[in-house]
Amino acid sequence: MENTAFTIPNFSDEEDEEVPDSFSCCVCLDLLYKPIVLSCGHICCFWCVYKSMNCLRESQCPTCRHQYYHFPTVCQALHFLLLKMYPVAYNRRINQTLEEEKKSGFYSPQFDPDTCESQAKFGHSCSPSSSSKMNLVPNSCNVETFECTKQPEFTAHKAEPETTGTPAEEKTLPHDKLDIKQKISVADVMCTMCKQLLFRPVVLNCGHVYCETCVYKLADEMLRCEVCQSPHPRGFPKVCLEFNHFLEEQFAEEYARRSDAIELKEIKVKPETPSCSLDNGNKGESTEWWSDPDLKVHIGVGCDFCGMFPIIGDRYRCTDCKEKMGFDLCKDCYDTRSKLPGRFNQQHTSDHSFKLVQPNYIRNIMLRLVTGQLGDRSIDTESLSNIDFTAEASGLFDDGEDNQNDPEATD
Repeated sequence: MENTAFTIPNFSDEEDEEVPDSFSCCVCLDLLYKPIVLSCGHICCFWCVYKSMNCLRESQCPTCRHQYYHFPTVCQALHFLLLKMYPVAYNRRINQTLEEEKKSGFYSPQFDPDTCESQAKFGHSCSPSSSSKMNLVPNSCNVETFECTKQPEFTAHKAEPETTGTPAEEKTLPHDKLDIKQKISVADVMCTMCKQLLFRPVVLNCGHVYCETCVYKLADEMLRCEVCQSPHPRGFPKVCLEFNHFLEEQFAEEYARRSDAIELKEIKVKPETPSCSLDNGNKGESTEWWSDPDLKVHIGVGCDFCGMFPIIGDRYRCTDCKEKMGFDLCKDCYDTRSKLPGRFNQQHTSDHSFKLVQPNYIRNIMLRLVTGQLGDRSIDTESLSNIDFTAEASGLFDDGEDNQNDPEATD
């Protein structure tokens, strides 16, 4: 039942701050909201990335067409940074998105900047600068059941000016840039590992931000986040150039000092994998493995821990999560039983139970035939001989219980 006492602050009478193109989503062309940084370095809104992903095969970056098949976690460092710099515009995005989420029944992850509980889950430190009082109503309610608590009027606490630039430098800055510099400090843009100003920032699949040099120090046989221990899939992420340019502008002196301190020989970037987000990556990579009819592809279902979308191989679905989005894990994540929160706003806990879910083979084959993904390969009839066609055919157009958890089935 919706709580009628629950109200969202109205910012319609206030004009949005001027937002630079670097922080505008390439899909919706609005201010980035709950930003996700793809492995190619481009940034999009949470829902813009999710809605642009391919439920049948690898997805592509909306900007450069770089292929990826893991849905990244929201970069909380950028999320809170944008909220501090553009509170009016960001809260307009909050209100708009929440209304859309209520209509669809699917909700994005919620973060609590007051208690830093959500930041602690992801390993972000709660510095005085990053824990400014920003009472966001949607963050303090269970949006699945609308059991909300009434919050005090929204206040955007402006942090004390912690500018580290010289007075001469501040005088030469345009008014809008000077205003932003007074809202944020180096503490808001520190590397997760070295605890210094980010230098050529890269964002891992888990959402944590590192300096490029720090990421290469982490890499051994597999790149794994130092904070949450989540493995980063498929090689090294590229530098987020838009974020990097912002750091160069806003923290010119500090960034220059960091640049001087880091020797070029420490950056061991392979020539074939440049850190330029304009690179087309594996755009032309063969996807023949997708046309394997024996492959277990769970169309339209992603893993809530690592973000694999769609899940390939065994799929485990939580039987206790009642949200419309559901909660699913791939085999690797199920075996490790990570305690990370889900990709959406599920109320999943470690004591929940799972069950193994088989893919709908007939639907998979039909969709691949329609989209031409089977190519010239013939379907191995022997591999299909063990499939219960009666059971599969009965669920071809109506997946029953699965539809409650598969967002693609409800679109």
